[in-house]
Amino acid sequence: MKNVELESSAWTRRPQACVGFLGWLVVAWMWASCGRAPSMHYYTLQLPSPPAAGDPKTGFVLAVEPFRSTDALRDDRILYYESATQLGFYQQHRWVTDPPTMVQELAAQRLRQTGVFAQVQRPPLTQPADYVLKGRVLNLEEIDYEGGVKGRAGLELSLLRSRDHKIVWSAQRQVENAVSEKGVAGVVNALDGVLKQVLEEMTRAVVAQVESDVQVPSGRTTP
Repeated sequence: MKNVELESSAWTRRPQACVGFLGWLVVAWMWASCGRAPSMHYYTLQLPSPPAAGDPKTGFVLAVEPFRSTDALRDDRILYYESATQLGFYQQHRWVTDPPTMVQELAAQRLRQTGVFAQVQRPPLTQPADYVLKGRVLNLEEIDYEGGVKGRAGLELSLLRSRDHKIVWSAQRQVENAVSEKGVAGVVNALDGVLKQVLEEMTRAVVAQVESDVQVPSGRTTP
């Protein structure tokens, strides 16, 4: 997890939850009087460093299409749920890019690290793809109910084989874990951990499916 400019005190409660209309007027007047706006804080998620690169196990090219998501997750503000039906956003705590774009890049990066594919590309493609990975981010949020603060990540993936336009694998996975550190940085750390778990499990399944398609004539792996 990379935290650009950390501020942990803001996590204890959001401004809109504790300041009424008159309070906002006072806060706005104070900001104007001081001549400065509240500072912004940006976060991203990261995978572990890749192992040393070797020869690819196949000649397959994988295309990772832009991931989809709910409307709430197309926002770069970090999302939280106070109940199953009540959600909000941190105004001064944001992702460096929207979650679908961020998770798409992490999925592509993790699949490159497996060493199975000759190339893992994101559009625009430089050559035809043997497989296309489609994705939908289902969850990437803080959960503030059901017994404490948690981070929750959920992902749906499907793998299309180009030669026969067949979906050869698809799955959904959701993981949540308790937040063990204070502040928004603690939430991001928890989300970093659960998303890594989701990507690791789903990546193994994608690799297993692709390897089942590989033919090995004369001891040589070819697409």
